[in-house]
Amino acid sequence: MGKGGKAASAAEEAAELLGSEEFRPFQGDSFDAASFASRSLSESHTTAAAQTEALQAGVSALDGALRGLVLRHQDELVAQTARLAEAEAAVQRLGLSVRSLQMVASRVRAEIAEPYAQIAARTRQLRNLQATVDLLRHIVHRLKLVQKLRTQMAAADSGGILEVAKAAKLLSEIAAVDGEADLSGVDVVDADAEFLQTAAAVVRSQTEAALKAGLECLSQADVGSALQVLFNLGELRQGVEEIADQAAAAAGRELAAALDPRKLSSAAAGGARGGGAGAGGAPAKAHDALWDKLGAALEHLQKSAIQLWHLQRVLAKKRDPLSHTLFLDVVAPEEGDPLPLDRFWSRAIAALSDAFAAAFGTARGGFVRDTLVAGYPRLAGLLEGAVARALRDSATRDVAPALDEEQISAVLEAAGDFQNAYLAASLARLGEAASAAFPGSSRALPTAADLQRTIARVHEELKAASGSPRLALLVAATVGKALGMMAQKAEYMAASGPDLRAVSPGSACNPAQLRNISLCNCLQEVHRSVGGMLGRLPPAAAEALAAPLGELQAAAIEAVAPTFRAMVDAGEELLLQMHATPAYTAGAAGAPAGADAAVTDTSPCVRGLGRLLAHCRLEYLTKFNPSPASPVPSVGRALVERMAARLVLFAVRHASLLRPLPQAGKLQLAKDLSELEAAVGQHLLPLEQLGAPARALRAFRRLLFLEAPKVEASPLLRELPRPEVVHHLYSRAPPQLESPHARSGLTPAQYSLWLDGHSQEEALKFIRTALDACAAKARDAPGYEELAPLMRRLTAPPS
Repeated sequence: MGKGGKAASAAEEAAELLGSEEFRPFQGDSFDAASFASRSLSESHTTAAAQTEALQAGVSALDGALRGLVLRHQDELVAQTARLAEAEAAVQRLGLSVRSLQMVASRVRAEIAEPYAQIAARTRQLRNLQATVDLLRHIVHRLKLVQKLRTQMAAADSGGILEVAKAAKLLSEIAAVDGEADLSGVDVVDADAEFLQTAAAVVRSQTEAALKAGLECLSQADVGSALQVLFNLGELRQGVEEIADQAAAAAGRELAAALDPRKLSSAAAGGARGGGAGAGGAPAKAHDALWDKLGAALEHLQKSAIQLWHLQRVLAKKRDPLSHTLFLDVVAPEEGDPLPLDRFWSRAIAALSDAFAAAFGTARGGFVRDTLVAGYPRLAGLLEGAVARALRDSATRDVAPALDEEQISAVLEAAGDFQNAYLAASLARLGEAASAAFPGSSRALPTAADLQRTIARVHEELKAASGSPRLALLVAATVGKALGMMAQKAEYMAASGPDLRAVSPGSACNPAQLRNISLCNCLQEVHRSVGGMLGRLPPAAAEALAAPLGELQAAAIEAVAPTFRAMVDAGEELLLQMHATPAYTAGAAGAPAGADAAVTDTSPCVRGLGRLLAHCRLEYLTKFNPSPASPVPSVGRALVERMAARLVLFAVRHASLLRPLPQAGKLQLAKDLSELEAAVGQHLLPLEQLGAPARALRAFRRLLFLEAPKVEASPLLRELPRPEVVHHLYSRAPPQLESPHARSGLTPAQYSLWLDGHSQEEALKFIRTALDACAAKARDAPGYEELAPLMRRLTAPPS
């Protein structure tokens, strides 16, 4: 085995020895030889000599292992020893270099210490000299500025605002110099302090005077020059805000003084004594003084608003000639900052509201509150007049007016307590008048005097507010409530029951019908009187009254509608007898020649209708006021028009349903329709005033004798309902082509009710269905090929 193997074996043996239980205690950091020996002797069963030998053997083994390791790494250990020697040599050389550097640093320190001290001393001297020179420069510059200011102030008496503007610029520059350097304690500077204070006071006082004068005469040049002074002083924003605040505060003080009951009473008492009037004249003088001072206060508010508007207008145009800064940007630099006019209105409106609220809630001097509540229309007129004058005076192109919509509303609502109290009192007065005329019970109807008092009260309320569009609208709403109350109570006063429908040629107007007609006349009179005022009211107020007047008219119609419905029903019952009148179908099957000349009498149904209409005119229609026959619009006339139109169209409808209708029947029908026209015109109203129903009646009479091929191109089709035209053509068709109602098993009366509940398009569709259903069995009948295609075209839906 070589040396390497022996060394490895020794190392392994040493590792085993170190890991054995005997030698492990020697490896601990806290090993104590005495303790180990004592413990070995007491615990071991061997002798000390044996233990010593064992330890020496282990030490020998360890020495051998160490020797083997050293031999194994001998080359490495030698190389490391050589490197350590080189490192020691390098350290020695570095020490020499450090000592040389220390010596050089000591020499440099010794050489520059004295020059550095000299440089530091000279630097301090230079710094002090520069500070002194800068201070002197500021002092000299300040003295020059002060001298210029003295010159400008000397010329200010004759130079006016332009010289003061230059003086303000000099004051601003002097203040800038004072801000750049601390000149306190300098005698020449302190000597000018009193002069500068005096000069600043003079400049500000002249600027305020010039600005006030420029605003009073609304001179853009004077106001712009004064603003330039404030800009030069650096006080533009502060000065403008003070102007707005002072103007708002002054307006509030003026109004508070005008509403102060003690001052008004004192002035009235003093005026009464001075004028020799009795004590009874003091309240009247106090009221006059209240309105005079209130008008003056609102006029002052309007003038202040125009002055602030003019100030803001100049701010929006004026720029500093040197920096080109817009003055309005200085006053309101941020986007959300209020403009001067907005600042004024916010404070002025708050002052107005506070002054009016204090006057309304004051415990003493209640005559102010009572006077303004009773005369609120005059107060509203003063407020709206002030607003209108402000808008008129600020109406300039490309410039916003002095107030916007929100500010206008706020100014007008500043006296909201008085407005609410006035409207409440107005509603109470109107309600009392309405209840007096229409108590809402079954007692006697209102007399003419009650009705006139109610109408007069409504006229007074509307007339009092007519000068103010805004108040007129509010009062119109109050009047509308009163009208609605009248309509509701009139419904309670109206009679009801079957007596209202008791209409026949031999019956007279019963008490229930007479009561409702009289009630309708009362409501009609109120409607006519109030409606006559609409043209003199502002459009918004007139529009607000439209719905309440409609309620009043609806109540009037509702009171007499059952009676008119009964008259119409009675007339329809008579017209339905047309289908049982033999004269219309006489001669249908081979009538003798010359039968046409026998048509001389009116049919019984039409004669009965004439008697009915005459009876209705005498017993019912003559009791309406105004008369339905007069051209004056009224509820009675409207109902008569509807009644006449219904009866005329009903007659045309059932005349078209007559079948068969020979030539003699046509002549009889034409005569009866002429008599119907005369009866309606004589007892209801002329047919010319009915419009479309009258034209339909006359067109149908001509249609009776119009040949079938000419019907489609006839202008009569434009005047007649299309279903009635087709119904009449059925009278010329063969019997196999059944009428629509006959095919469906309906009587003419039932079919008429069906037509009332359906549109014209639905009726034509119903007729077209009947035509198609009967086409097969009627195709070979004589006359079918002539009439059926024409009837289909007339019932065809529009393309």
